[in-house]
Order: sequence, then C-alpha cells, then structure tokens
Amino acid sequence: MCIFTASSEIKTVINFGIKYWFLFLILTLFSAAGAMLLLYFRNRENTELSKPKVTFLMALRYTSFFLIAFLLLSPIVKTLQKIVQNPVIIVAWDNSASMKANPDSLLVEKNISELRSKLRNNLSSKFTIAEYSFGEETKQFKKLSYDARETDYSQLFSTVAINHFNENVGAMILVGDGIYNQGKNPANMLSETGFPVYTVAFGDTTEVVDARIQEIRVNRTSFSGNKFPVEIDVRYSKLKGKPMKLSVNQNNTEVAGTIINPASQNYFFTSEFILDAGTAGLKHFTVKTEIVGNERNTLNNEAKFVINVLEKKQKILILSDGPHPDIGAIKNTLDEQTTYDVDVFTEEPYPASLSDYNLIIINQLPTSGKSASEIVTTAGKNRIPLLFIVGNKTFIPQLNALSQGVVIKMLAGTGEEAQPMLNQAYASYNLSEDLKELIPRFPPLQVSFADYELDPSLTPLLNQRILNIPTGKPLIATGTFNNRKTGFIFGEGIWRWRLFNYSANQNHALFNEFVNQLIQFLALRQNDDNFIIGFKPVYTETDEIIMNAEVYNDAFERITTSDVKITFKNSSNQELNYTFDKRGQDYSLNAGYLPVGDYSFSANVDIAGKQFNETGNFTITRVNLENTDLRANHQLLYQLAEISGGKFYNTVNTGELIDELNKSNQLKPTSYYQEMVNELLNLKWIFGLILLFLSMEWFLRKYWGIY
Repeated sequence: MCIFTASSEIKTVINFGIKYWFLFLILTLFSAAGAMLLLYFRNRENTELSKPKVTFLMALRYTSFFLIAFLLLSPIVKTLQKIVQNPVIIVAWDNSASMKANPDSLLVEKNISELRSKLRNNLSSKFTIAEYSFGEETKQFKKLSYDARETDYSQLFSTVAINHFNENVGAMILVGDGIYNQGKNPANMLSETGFPVYTVAFGDTTEVVDARIQEIRVNRTSFSGNKFPVEIDVRYSKLKGKPMKLSVNQNNTEVAGTIINPASQNYFFTSEFILDAGTAGLKHFTVKTEIVGNERNTLNNEAKFVINVLEKKQKILILSDGPHPDIGAIKNTLDEQTTYDVDVFTEEPYPASLSDYNLIIINQLPTSGKSASEIVTTAGKNRIPLLFIVGNKTFIPQLNALSQGVVIKMLAGTGEEAQPMLNQAYASYNLSEDLKELIPRFPPLQVSFADYELDPSLTPLLNQRILNIPTGKPLIATGTFNNRKTGFIFGEGIWRWRLFNYSANQNHALFNEFVNQLIQFLALRQNDDNFIIGFKPVYTETDEIIMNAEVYNDAFERITTSDVKITFKNSSNQELNYTFDKRGQDYSLNAGYLPVGDYSFSANVDIAGKQFNETGNFTITRVNLENTDLRANHQLLYQLAEISGGKFYNTVNTGELIDELNKSNQLKPTSYYQEMVNELLNLKWIFGLILLFLSMEWFLRKYWGIY
C-alpha cells in the first residue's frame, strides 16, 4: 500500500500486576540478599577462593534470585510511542484508451511522464505519495498502458475510500480527460472522500464533426419465429442539415434502415427497429451510420450487438372448469417471464393436440359433469407433466380413478381451512430463505375434509396445518409418477397468497418465486433436468466467463459426487478443457477472460453410471466504449474540484498545483500515541539472562573446586 514516513517519541513505564508492589519489591531485595548470604557468607567452602571471585559469585547469585523473585511480581512494561504521520497525497492516473486516442498521443504520454516525475520530486519529501491507475478497474500504480476499455471514476473513489480509511489523506490529484462510461456519476461519490480533489485535465474539448452510435438497447433473448425491438441512440455533431443513413446489418445484409436529418449542430436521435429473430442460435447484428469525409473518429460509426434466439418458449396449458382467481394468479406470474407461453381454456372444447405443451395445469377437473380421463391419458402417452389443483368442484372419486399417485379418502363433514407448513425434508428444488419465512404466514387454503395416501414417488412440499396443529396431510406435493412429472395442490385459494405477499412487501416477488419454482420443476422433462448448466449467452471482453452447474440424482436431490467437465470450442475449432469446482451443493467455473468470438460448449457428468450431457453456445463481444466519445469532459473535472474544495488545472500550470500543495496550511502532519503493553515474564531474553547467570555460577563453582 503506502510507506508512511513518521517520527516518534517513546516513553516507557513499568507497572506491577499486584497491590502494594513496593512492599513486595523490598521483600524481593531482602530475599535475594538472604539467598546470597546463606550460600556465601562465612561459608568455609569459600575460604580457598579470593575475595574478587567470591564477590563475583555472590553477584551472580544475587542477580539471578532477584530477577526470579522480581518476575513473580508480574511486572508490566507500558511503552507510549508518539507517532507523527505525514499527509498522504493520492495521485490517480487515467489509464483508459481515450487518453491516447487523439493524434497527439505521443505528446500526451510525454507530458504525463514529465508530470509524474515532477510530482514525485517536489512532493515526496513532505508528503507520502500513493499512486493508482484507473480505467475499467482501479489498481495500485505499476505502469500506464492506456489500454483500459472502460472508465469508472466511481470505483476509483470507492477503492481509495476503503484503502485509506482512517488515514491522514491530505488531497487527491486526479489526472485524466473527464470521460467516464461506467459506474455512478463521480460527482455524487465525493461524500466518501472527505479531502480536496485537484484535477489535471488532458484531452481535447473541441467539438468536431462526428457521427456516432451512442447506445443500443435490446433484449438479449428472443424466440424462434418472433420479432424483437431494438432501440438505437445516435448523436451527430456539426452535421446540421446533412442527411445521414442509419442501418442495421446481419451477415453483411441490411435488414433495416432509415435516413436521419440532424436538426441542430449537436443532434441526438433515437431510432427503433422491429427485427425478425429467425431461427434458433446466436445472431450477430451490426449498426452503422455513414462516415463523412472530415470525421476524426470513425471507430464510433459502427457498433455490434448479439441476441440469443431460443428454439421456442415453454408452452403451458391451463384447463379449468370455468374462470377462477387461482388460475389468474398463476397466469399473471407466468406472463411476467419471457420463457413461458401460457394458454388458458375455461370451457370445452379443449385443444385437440397436447403434444406441443411442456406442462398442463388442470384446475378443479374432473368434475361431476366433465371427465379429465382423455387429457390425462394423452398426457401420459406424450410424457407431459401434469399439475392438479383440487377444489370444491373436483369430483374426488373420478380423480382417484385416474390413478395419478394420490388417493383422497373423504370423511364426514364439509371442507376445512389449512395453512401451509413447509416440509423441511423436501429436496426437489430450493426456496429462498425469505420465502421460507413467508410461507407459514400465508392465508389458509380451502381443502377437503379427508385423508390422503401418496404414492412413494410423490413428496409433500407443503403440509397442512389445521387450527395451528400440524396434521402430516399434504397441501402441495410433487414427484415423478409413471415416468412423468406430477404435482398436486390439494386446496384452492392461492390467489390470496399473492395478495398477502403484496400486502407484506409491496410486491409479488416471493409469490412469483414460489410459482416459478414449482412450474419450472414440473415443466422440465425428466432426464433433461438432472444436469443443468447456467451461463450467459452474451459476454463482453471485459467479463470473466463464469458458469455454474446443478446435478441431481433420480430422486431430484442435489449432489456433487461426480466431476463436471466442459469443453469450449471457438470458431477455429480450438478446444479449451475445464473442470468445475465443487462448492457445497453447487458446481462453479471461472474460465477467466477469453478472446472475442463465438464459442460452443459441451459439458458432461456421470450420475450413477449414466452419462448426461449439456451443450450450448455463447459469444464474447468487443467493448468499444472508449472510442464512442473522444471529446474530453473538462467540465466534470472542474465540477469534482469545485465540490471537493480542490482546484482545476491544465497541463501548462501544474507548477502552480505543486506550489499550492507545498504552501497549504491544511495539509499538516498528524500525530497519535500508540500504547504497547508487554509482560516481562513473556520476554525470552530475560529467561535466557537468568539461565546464563545460573549457568555461569554453577560452572565457576565447579571450575574453582567448590562443590
């Protein structure tokens, strides 16, 4: 980090860990003298020794016994050290590509090198210098390469605030062009600093002729055969009245275009196109605005985007005996997801073809007048998962006759209200902790007064709690019955759960999570969901390629007993092999940064002797933010200096900046006292000294013939 230059004053005090220590100290002096006199005073064995030898032996004995007795008093040494710390000046250097994107890039590099030498030579004697480079990330200064593809000023201020918390930071010198394209507005981050920011401005603020693609907004996922919108922001500088062509191209073929006539010298325009998604796969598009002859920067006239076209949505069919608020609540949740296409039929005739659906939700069927036998039989032949919602219209004997893994034995009496109680042993999928806490508070569902027999292949997710007493009866159960996913909701009224969620949290997020998890589990076909790879279809070149994997056994329990291996292949058929890390119940992979381009992957895992495979595609796109706008933003640098109490400087007057800092009365050293407490009993050198004295005495007595 930083090396602080500091001076110090040291004061040392010895205290004792017992009361009336001075009395014990006097006793120690007499005890040591007594031990010495007992052995050497008027001892006939010592008559053969000269007086200096006896005196020396007495001194060794006295010192040894005194030190031993003294340590028994638990002496404590307190050292009070005054430390004077010089002010820290932080120097932050903009390392982004925009700093050298102008024609005078060599001059910029030379001026920055000279400025760095000038700052260190003139400030390091009085201040501690801490240097950082910043761009897409903030780092300890090593070398300026001007290759950062993004600029994030807010991360700079956050990093400095964390690294220099509670330090005597006098000021920051920020050297850059004021262009930022990532993170928060840096002017809103100054509250984290608490010190003045002196800015040194580089770059050209002159407005030049420029046509640029400023931003593209598009949903990164679409579906085969659908159309999707794309919004494109363009800005034209000093091109008033000149018609400009804006086009969208795919595979060098124009698929959309328009003519824009700038109405001012600084003209901003948003154009929207509706494009065909086409077939499934990753689709690359290029947005272009034409280049005029005197443009200085032509790199921003073109931008690319990629969308991932999925084969199709998961189709959900809801069949109900008439409208019902429960199916409305479920449909509202599913409609918020782009991955579901929901069809609702509340009366016959129902769809003749069911094979295109991923899940059929059957609400209150069969009834006494409508049989669901044909639907269930067709779903069974096509292995289409089913979710039954049992209500007061459901004809229970007919439902039992369908043999779907549940037998409901009606008891005397009417229905009853049952509150949900989470089954902690349920392992088919996970619920968030917030949802687990909310479930017991959900309003009760109206259920049949009955006993339930579940096939062993079905597991309760929620059980019934009646009159606040756990009953062990299932309220919601799922599983795989007859080689097909099956689920049951044994009550009606879940629409009240949605309202309760909104009343408690002012949103439907937890109810949506509950429905989405249930539907996603059921809609995934068996053997397609034992192995799941999570990834983004589109990464940028500044993103680490991070993926995760989930592996389930046949009981749909999360396991990590086997290795998950994956192979990436780029457009040149070069392969990269990785193995996922195991973390708890999850698999994760960080493949780091990869070159721009299209990639396919193939992942595999062995589950109980069976091989499961997942394949997919993703693309890595180039980041062009630093070339979008090369006009320096000195107004931002001036604003940062003004708000923080610093000053704004150009490259020609950096000498005034150095004088300002050296003469400032606000940048003063700070001092503080640091107290250190040590017990003498813990000092090894004292033990060594006592051992030395005793050893010397013993050796000399033997050497001089005293035994």
